[in-house]
Amino acid sequence: MSTEYLNKIWQSTNSALIDQHNYRKPIRYYKNKSEQKINIDFSTNDYLGMRFDPRVIDAGYQAAQDNGAGSGSSRMVIETDANLLELENYFSKCLRLEHSLYFSSGFMANLALFDAISPYSFEENIISQELFVDHRCHASIYLGFRNAKIPTTIFRHMDFKNLAQKLKNSSASAKIIVIESLFSMDGDVFSATELAEICAKYNAFIIIDETHSIGVLPSGSYLAANYFLKKYVIAIVAGCGKALGVSGGFIATDYSALKQRVMQKSKALIYSTAATPFAVGALLQSLKIIFSEEGQLKRDKLYGNINYFKNRISLLHKNKICQNIYELNNHCSHIIPLIVGDNAVVLKMVQSLLERGILVKEIRPPSVPRGTARLRVILRSDHSKKDIDDLFENIF
Repeated sequence: MSTEYLNKIWQSTNSALIDQHNYRKPIRYYKNKSEQKINIDFSTNDYLGMRFDPRVIDAGYQAAQDNGAGSGSSRMVIETDANLLELENYFSKCLRLEHSLYFSSGFMANLALFDAISPYSFEENIISQELFVDHRCHASIYLGFRNAKIPTTIFRHMDFKNLAQKLKNSSASAKIIVIESLFSMDGDVFSATELAEICAKYNAFIIIDETHSIGVLPSGSYLAANYFLKKYVIAIVAGCGKALGVSGGFIATDYSALKQRVMQKSKALIYSTAATPFAVGALLQSLKIIFSEEGQLKRDKLYGNINYFKNRISLLHKNKICQNIYELNNHCSHIIPLIVGDNAVVLKMVQSLLERGILVKEIRPPSVPRGTARLRVILRSDHSKKDIDDLFENIF
């Protein structure tokens, strides 16, 4: 058997994806930002405009000048960069938690966390635990608990009755609910009060992925805005490539033993090169801005744009898109799904907008349920009202 056998299978699968209008490819490549042909960007996750902030870039550059382009090895092999410890301590302070660990990506942070809470072989008859995962959680969460082989039950998206029934039926000693505070495909926010009530009733605990809420929600995080949840929280995971504008991801916790367990057990930390000095330096500067008065002003501007968008869309007559865009009264985030349904139609809409210099990315199955292909509009603090007006004029 030659490699041609596999190559033919791969080619056939790629062709099938193209026929289904479900083939993913980069829009285009550019050497620097000045070459971009996009006038208005409603696609990137740079919610607070930190990615090109010169202070963030300069801080990363200085850290790289001082400590090198790369970290050199796993943090378990070489001396730990003092800037990395400062970053982790600062993030803990921002979330009012005791301990943090920083990874090269948020994806890796989720893999590491579930690896850590899975039992060692000598613990298999000791630990009785079960995860209860919202079915629209990120792929990294799914891969994390599957790789870790932790007993897991999936509950319907934000369905507290369904979650309660599954918790009631569980015989596990430790029941851990896994959610995203703000879901990236639908832009909906998990109800903190209902979550606290269900934790109290069923003696459950929580792991929260704050990747799309960190820096954005009031007080800068979901936990900070809903501090009464803290007593139920085992750990927070937060990716840093969204509002923070850099890259990487954190695990934050109040439990020293969990931090040590991640360091002793998680392959994503032990066997992976530590984050680059540039990312560490840039991220520390970004956090200092976001968790300051200036950061609050950025959040205020973002929520002004959210309200402006909602007001504009409420004035529209119903059409094939806005009939099921979202529940206007309940939707309060910067991620706005415009449900189209058909893959081919949404791709044509994306291309039409791109030709007008407006970037809005489509989201297709399997990232979202079949039949719910959508334009995902992402609002940022640095969008102007004219930017939003231009988007409306070209979509509706």
